[in-house]
Amino acid sequence: MIGYIAGALTTIAFAPQLLRALTTKSTKDVSLMMLLCSTSGMVLWLFHGILVKDPALVVANSISVVLASSLLGLKLKNDYEGSIFGLGKKS
Repeated sequence: MIGYIAGALTTIAFAPQLLRALTTKSTKDVSLMMLLCSTSGMVLWLFHGILVKDPALVVANSISVVLASSLLGLKLKNDYEGSIFGLGKKS
């Protein structure tokens, strides 16, 4: 039960930022490094959850990866358009 509650809270944490980015069409105040680290960590937790067959980890991190990846995609599209994977100049 604690795993599901923890997973729900960490998953919900990305929703307000994603909604704000979608409504304002701005991601300038969102850190690219934070998104890369968070998304990578969530993917690793998802794989770990699959390996140990922990449904709380799998469900929470599946949803979290979708939310964080969406925000990461918006960040790259909005702030690094025209560069390869956000490694070029900011637009």
